[in-house]
Amino acid sequence: MNKKNLIIFLSIWFLIISFSLSWNIYFIKENNQKLILNKSESFFKQILTTRLWNSNHNGVYVLVTPENQPNEYLIDSLRDIVAKDGMQLTKINPAYMTRQISETNEKDCDVQFHITSLNPIRPANKADEWETQALKSFKKGTKETLELANNNISQQYRYMAPLVTQQSCLKCHAVQGYKVGDIRGGISISFPANLYLTLIKKSIASMILIHLIFFCIGVIGAILFYKRLSSAYLKIETKNSELVEINATKDKFFSIIAHDLRSPFNTIVGFSLHLVEQINEKNYTELSNIADYILQSSDKAMALLSNLMVWAQSQSGKIEFQPEYFDIASLVKETTQLLNGTAEQKSIVVENLIATNTKVYADKEMTNTVIRNLLSNALKFTEAKGKITISSDESPTNMLTIKISDEGVGIPQKRINKLFNISDNESTLGTQNESGTGLGLVLCKEFVEKNNGKIHVESTVGVGSTFSFSLPTISDI
Repeated sequence: MNKKNLIIFLSIWFLIISFSLSWNIYFIKENNQKLILNKSESFFKQILTTRLWNSNHNGVYVLVTPENQPNEYLIDSLRDIVAKDGMQLTKINPAYMTRQISETNEKDCDVQFHITSLNPIRPANKADEWETQALKSFKKGTKETLELANNNISQQYRYMAPLVTQQSCLKCHAVQGYKVGDIRGGISISFPANLYLTLIKKSIASMILIHLIFFCIGVIGAILFYKRLSSAYLKIETKNSELVEINATKDKFFSIIAHDLRSPFNTIVGFSLHLVEQINEKNYTELSNIADYILQSSDKAMALLSNLMVWAQSQSGKIEFQPEYFDIASLVKETTQLLNGTAEQKSIVVENLIATNTKVYADKEMTNTVIRNLLSNALKFTEAKGKITISSDESPTNMLTIKISDEGVGIPQKRINKLFNISDNESTLGTQNESGTGLGLVLCKEFVEKNNGKIHVESTVGVGSTFSFSLPTISDI
């Protein structure tokens, strides 16, 4: 296999994986659509059967109560009767019964029914814009309609099917000109879509991961196969050249998987080897410095891994939100002490001006992650012998604003708007080439907003930056 054949094979493999992924995503969406449709049809048939039973019995009588008042839109001489014992009864027709069932379902399982018509007897049964279009389509032969719609709060699935006039319906609707078999209206059913959309996203994410694994296996397998065949037929010089190319391809592949982790681990490995050499040579003069380098790189790698793990957990919904009252000054002090080694290495002074026993109501672990990331960034971008100040300011709206100000390099205005966006975020090296994942600020924004707060940054290039975030001080905000 030559290089041209390898490229052809990888191209075909990519097309196969892409086609398979696209087909499976389509299949997932199609199955979800069928599930939603079956659920909607089941609800509709249940309502239809209940209405038919009511209609065949010419309505049912129930005790008059504050909840069951006589239906002012039901024209029936026997609508209201009085039993021999003086009990007052009123007739519940199919439309009134459907409305009461809808109210019960909305309370118990978030499912709403709405009986509607282009010519309603009851004004509240007037069709909205979506229902109007559906009713018009029924007259053209459409059997049912299902749509994912947006309201002001969330997304909902909306289903609608027509109501066909039965013989038992004519007692109330004959005066409107309806005959048996006419479509006199419809019933729309709506329910929240968040659960189903979340399941689709998780299924698609799992399918993408599976296909990515298979694609990588194919790529690695092809490269290894190419390497074996090449080593069998090419001369030593050509073989060495190809090995360099294969290694470069392999390095590029792994850099995609672990771009931000490679650098600190390379440092750890390099200095560990140097440490072994120094011990073997019984040269102990540099051991302390080497150990410091290894510790620094380990801390960086751990910080990167921590952010990556927290981000992964937050996206999968595995982090529980547990707000509580706690002293933010003590939390800042603890975090400052953890990062004290980094501050001392750069001779940076970190001043905590938050008064003791300053209480906030928030998730402590999330808040700790926010403070740790913002303080780490301040240390990262502050020049040696600089200063970082941490202060607070309580507003009349029961919110406490925590400010972390540095005398660092500052942030250009064009980058500020991209700091908290994962799609545009880029990691920038610090004053001593400190690296990061680029996820820290994204995590900060997500966690602050989870605690009903806001995050903001003000910066001047060459002067410094101030990152501010707010947290509630009482539990009912």
